[in-house]
Amino acid sequence: MKILLTGADGQVGYELWRTLQHLGEVIPTTRNGREIEGMPTLALDLTNSADIEKKVNAIQPDLICNAAAYTAVDNAEKEIDLAYAINSEAPAIFAKYAVITDTKLVHYSTDYVFSGEASKPWKEDDFCDPQSIYGRSKLNAEQSIIDSGCQHMIFRTSWVFSDRGQNFVKSMLKLALEQNELNIVDDQVGSPTLASSLATATAMAINNPVDGLYHMTSSGKTTWCGFARRIFSQAHKMGIIPNIPIVNAITTEQYPTPATRPKYSVLDCHKLKNTFDISMPNWQTALQLCMQNIRRQA
Repeated sequence: MKILLTGADGQVGYELWRTLQHLGEVIPTTRNGREIEGMPTLALDLTNSADIEKKVNAIQPDLICNAAAYTAVDNAEKEIDLAYAINSEAPAIFAKYAVITDTKLVHYSTDYVFSGEASKPWKEDDFCDPQSIYGRSKLNAEQSIIDSGCQHMIFRTSWVFSDRGQNFVKSMLKLALEQNELNIVDDQVGSPTLASSLATATAMAINNPVDGLYHMTSSGKTTWCGFARRIFSQAHKMGIIPNIPIVNAITTEQYPTPATRPKYSVLDCHKLKNTFDISMPNWQTALQLCMQNIRRQA
């Protein structure tokens, strides 16, 4: 199987690059075609429809795995055209190609498609009401892919972290070395999800594909404040940070941002389990694995 992978330099894309090699030939792409750990990638500009069509037609993949996204949530409120080009228009082009050539498409979406106003885990068919440009652009992609009629699996996830790239875990560890006291939002609830867990689950689903939209996150839930405290506790025990900073719980209103964040982002993953027999690890277990990798890299 020939697999075209976008976003190979992102958190999820990097893990997919390593994991999907067990399923076939992976053609990793990045915007500038830069090398990653000495390995070359193919340049693919997702803001350029002509470049997408040219590269996809040349490669003729059996599977397109679209892990690329514009994820700068706050910047998206200003860079609207760029966010929609990458998050909405590019996936629609992939879907159109997939229909014509009978190619399979794997795509990743987000908890931001929901309003965040809930008290129980969101199901796949719950009403979507995104409150940000980022969320709207990602929902548009979902709808374009489904409406196209192509073979597809869409995986919604949330609060992604890993031992590389820019994410909450890496940011907290950096801040712990610079500050003795931190204010962290404690009224947004979600499920921190390890990028490598997503890659492993995706590979399992690809082995026995069933078209549809699925939720794919770690089990369990926490707040950003609870997540931070767990990060600091584990990092201190492992000797990654010398001291645990004081963590003050604050409200969303006390930390205003240009884009609205969902207050409740927990996703119901029963459909994933029932369809593929895939059980995602608990977020605390996933964090421990991530910390072990960070310690080895130090």
